[in-house]
Amino acid sequence: MATRPDQPASSEIEAAQPQAAVPDALTRWLGRLGYVGASAVLVATAVLLALGAHAAFAALSGETYSLRFAAEIAAVMFAVATPIVLYAQRVIRQLDSSRRVLKRMTERLAVAVDSAERANVAKSQFLANMSHELRTPLNAIIGFSDLIQAETFGPVGNARYIEYLKDISKSGHHLLGIVNGILDLSKIEAGRASVQDEEEFNVAAVLDASLRMMRPLADREKIALELAVEARGLRLVAVERMVCQILLNLLSNAVKFTPAGGRVALSAVRTPEGGLLVAVADTGLGMTPAEVKIALTPFGQVQSAQGRKHLGTGLGLPLAKAMMELHGGSLRVASAPGQGTTVSLLFPPERVAIRADAGEAREAAPQQNAGDPARRVA
Repeated sequence: MATRPDQPASSEIEAAQPQAAVPDALTRWLGRLGYVGASAVLVATAVLLALGAHAAFAALSGETYSLRFAAEIAAVMFAVATPIVLYAQRVIRQLDSSRRVLKRMTERLAVAVDSAERANVAKSQFLANMSHELRTPLNAIIGFSDLIQAETFGPVGNARYIEYLKDISKSGHHLLGIVNGILDLSKIEAGRASVQDEEEFNVAAVLDASLRMMRPLADREKIALELAVEARGLRLVAVERMVCQILLNLLSNAVKFTPAGGRVALSAVRTPEGGLLVAVADTGLGMTPAEVKIALTPFGQVQSAQGRKHLGTGLGLPLAKAMMELHGGSLRVASAPGQGTTVSLLFPPERVAIRADAGEAREAAPQQNAGDPARRVA
């Protein structure tokens, strides 16, 4: 009984199929006649229909229908219908030609898109495999250089060797960071990355830890670091390792592209919709809209005198953006030359919670008296 309402719909479809077949057959027949033949048939049909209609009206009104009157109607109809039919035939043929060209272009585009997707997957798989192959010897190089530098099994003997070992270790760490970035980005592009390891964690603690990790670089560059958290007890459901990496990438870029004496501020506020907005703002050189697009492209680097002082791969912002999208969030860049840059991370409301427990409440009083660490200059 439940299938009865569907029966009229199916019967209507079956009845519409022969009706749709009639115009298609007529179109094919006219197409075989050619441009002139189809136009002649259509004009003759219009003239005959006009004569028949006028004859019917004359019979209904009781008027005499003469041959002279029929000839006049035929002449007028021929003069009116001929240019209309010719123009319509020309337009229809142009549309058919455009449709065929568009169909061929669509087919070629589908093939090109499919090839590009397969090439992108192959590229991501190649990068992932190569990254794994490179990480193993790199870890050995870094480990042994640190071991020799610490003189674990005895003195090296020459102080210059220690300096060389420091350079080897530093270069190894830099190359390992590049490999890790490529590996993470290729995993996301290949669809092999996930947020299955997500857990709930304290936002202020992660922000504070990220800022502490960047303090040595900021002190060396004479950059002031600031942290501001709007509300205590903000918690986020996400992969903590990825969130830390996003923050470190953004803070590192901000410090690198801010001249000495500048300021980098890290803040977190809850949006009216219930989401979490984390922002990294600096007083650095800033970027034009075209430079922002370059910075968001994998391996894209904005050329500037300040940027040339630091090593980089151009993966920081693209990787952060990809990780945010993996969490269902978004990354936005607001920048202007000479006015600094603000990178905003927006997490959706379903990943945000506020859980103020007794321990945080007991810590709030002494922190306010000594200067709230959630709002200070590092």
